[in-house]
Amino acid sequence: MTSSTASGYVPALDGVRAVAALLVVFFHLRLGFSNGDIGVDVFFVLSGFLITGILLRAADRGRVSFKTFYWRRALRLLPVYFVVVAVSVTVAFIGDLGGGTLRGAVSSLFYVSNWVAGGGYGLGLLAHTWSLSIEEQFYLIWPLTLVLLLLWVRGDRSKSVLAVAGLIALCYASIVVCWAAGAAEGFTWNLTPARGMQLLFGCLLALLLSRPGEIRLPPRARRLPDAVGLASIAGLLVIANFWNSGGWLEMLVQWPLVAVLTVLVLFACVAPGPSLVQGLLSLPAIVAIGKVSYGLYLWHFPVMYALDDTLGMDNWGAKVLAVVLTAAIVPLSYRYLELPFLRMKNRKFATT
Repeated sequence: MTSSTASGYVPALDGVRAVAALLVVFFHLRLGFSNGDIGVDVFFVLSGFLITGILLRAADRGRVSFKTFYWRRALRLLPVYFVVVAVSVTVAFIGDLGGGTLRGAVSSLFYVSNWVAGGGYGLGLLAHTWSLSIEEQFYLIWPLTLVLLLLWVRGDRSKSVLAVAGLIALCYASIVVCWAAGAAEGFTWNLTPARGMQLLFGCLLALLLSRPGEIRLPPRARRLPDAVGLASIAGLLVIANFWNSGGWLEMLVQWPLVAVLTVLVLFACVAPGPSLVQGLLSLPAIVAIGKVSYGLYLWHFPVMYALDDTLGMDNWGAKVLAVVLTAAIVPLSYRYLELPFLRMKNRKFATT
């Protein structure tokens, strides 16, 4: 996805993507960040924000092309994904690395990895594809839903905001119902509506800021987005390091809290600036990581799973080797597997 808004490219949004990816990587490296998997939650909110922004800009131009939208998604996501799946299945077979990788490959190809994982089945080197399945389900459902919603409210964005807020409430209610019914935590943790809550928080922000170039703040409030953004980043880092409750408390309290904090960070990124938040998240090194974060997410887990299965990730030798291998693979993957298709996407399908 392109980190952009109606006002153009926003480097700080790539910075948010980098922070989300790094939290997950540190979590799997076991380098502190014992709750670093909230990086996936952050990315869900960011994804909802960016995709909704793309669709709203297309709607403002008078037409949403679903064909263009899905071609752009396919060219962005699938080429490197297919290679990661093929390599993971091959490595798992040759190295006899546990079980479930072939199951992960098949289930992720049909965008149901989260449901398979929720049923208690392992996915091997492709266990991380549960989040990709939720993303793909979102891509299949949300564009048409948003277009129908805009038609229903006759373009009234304020009514759209209320409608999406209602959807967020329904998604949260699905978690409450599962908890009250005594559903398995693993099932609920992977439930599409439950995770949809995080995506919809991003969608809600995009609707609220559907014309970011027109954001106007009174002089006294000019520093408010920066203060709120910095406090929210600090809050996310505290949660990633120290929140270890897990279970229902994680789903009922942490998930919405992380979503709200991420929304505030995203607001600080697109609010009139410049600001300290934008400056920090726009540092060249951070932006560079953000640009390759999709490949980083895809590749890091099979590498670390394989090393954990053979060497054990609790020793520093394995950790260093994991970092070296990941750092070597990801840039090559971006240059040869992602960048050519990104250029094709932007050349042939410039707008949605």
